[in-house]
Amino acid sequence: MKKNIRFFFYHHWDALIASVVGCLVIYYLTRFGGIGISPDSVGYIEAAINLKEKGALVDFNGLALVDFPAGYPLFLTLTYTLTGISPILLAPFMNAFLYVGVIIMSGCIMQTFHGITRWYRIAIFILLASSPCLWEVYGMIWSETLFLFLILLFMLTWQKYTVQKNIFSLLLFAFVAAYAFVTRFAGLTLIATGFAWILFDGTLMWQRKIKHLTLFFLTGISLVLINLIRNHYASGTLSGVREKALRTVGDNLMDIGAVLGGWFPFIGEHQFAGAIIFCVLVAFAAIQIIYRIIQQQFYSKIETVVYGFFLVYSVFIVVISSISRFEDLSSRLLSPMYIPMIWVTTSWIPNFIERRTRDIRVIVLIGVAICFIAFFKNHYQQNAGNWEGIAYAGIPGYSEKQWKESPTIQYINAHKDSVKGVIYSDAYDGLYFLTGVRSFPLPHKEIESEKTKFLNNSSLIVVWFNDGVNTDLIDLEYINSHKKLLLTKTFEDGAIYFYSDSVSVKQ
Repeated sequence: MKKNIRFFFYHHWDALIASVVGCLVIYYLTRFGGIGISPDSVGYIEAAINLKEKGALVDFNGLALVDFPAGYPLFLTLTYTLTGISPILLAPFMNAFLYVGVIIMSGCIMQTFHGITRWYRIAIFILLASSPCLWEVYGMIWSETLFLFLILLFMLTWQKYTVQKNIFSLLLFAFVAAYAFVTRFAGLTLIATGFAWILFDGTLMWQRKIKHLTLFFLTGISLVLINLIRNHYASGTLSGVREKALRTVGDNLMDIGAVLGGWFPFIGEHQFAGAIIFCVLVAFAAIQIIYRIIQQQFYSKIETVVYGFFLVYSVFIVVISSISRFEDLSSRLLSPMYIPMIWVTTSWIPNFIERRTRDIRVIVLIGVAICFIAFFKNHYQQNAGNWEGIAYAGIPGYSEKQWKESPTIQYINAHKDSVKGVIYSDAYDGLYFLTGVRSFPLPHKEIESEKTKFLNNSSLIVVWFNDGVNTDLIDLEYINSHKKLLLTKTFEDGAIYFYSDSVSVKQ
């Protein structure tokens, strides 16, 4: 046992140091205002609390949670049950644990890269421990915190399966993919990746391959299938309201280019250049995969699944965001491909340098050192800029100072008796999180049933936050054209509107 511990410390001391840095990062990020809370976070937290205390996966309005898959709320419920500590208080420790897990598993994965060097590992750990992308994710209560952990665990279990090729390793590999799928619907990319890698494995005979494909697929979709059936019976929809996308493939590629401008140095505000680099990396990953399928002796290397997941996730996120409407592609939504993208970009470098002559090695090493310094400088500048606000006001979101000290929120907390009735808000989740007042979200512009239900109320209250505006929802102009305004309470950051019966509106 002691020998194994010494072996681990000897080979992974760099990962352990990076892990300590990661824990310190979470501590300082959450020290001022606590863990970051977004609208999604409120849904996760309340669903987990209600599942533990009431045995029902519902939000604070008592409505079935269907917009998000159940995996992350179940995870929060488990940690809440085991520790007795509420998800909000436990989240900094939980996220630190997951962040450490991501760093340690990254070390285990890199350990098996072809031609790996200690300096390469150290460089990557410095980037992971200082990454603005990972700091943003692990500073919040988001399902990505768990999803990124499961992606790397998926890669390790795939490697175990390629060595053993038995039913136990297959089911372990499949279950990790299944839980990732029920944590985020983007986990479909792990199902697709795993299925493809079993299909193209030249060492499996077809009869055995079909058996393994069937077991993997059925296990992989099992949890999300249960979740979707439950959603159908609870709400009549499989995953809540999904509107048609307004952005094209080109728009989404430009969004990705903008994100890469933050991840990579030298790109800056040049979105088009970032989009081109992204397309080049996708093409490079595709070429690597084709090569490994043809040259089966390299197929079982863990780089194969790294290239495969990066390719599948990249294609998936561009396609799905061009079909279904959600927020513009951001660093958060692209974070699952952040670490694989770093490896796709850099993992070939140590082996490339090793094969060159001495003079060329020196030139390449100087170039690599310049690029690394530029990467780290880019991280430092972003983190310094972000920290300036976080140190003063907390992590952006509902735990931020401007929300906690909101004049609108303070008024409602002091006059809850006067804010009673049917309440709607453009930030209904934040209203509940900060005041405990239950309200409904404003209707979507394109969903007539929601607007009809809204207008059927003879009297209602609208709590409007200037920072909560969502262009997909109806606005005040629409409300004022259909309802009689009785009273307005105006504040610096919002207002409370009291409405009565519909006015006569010329159609």
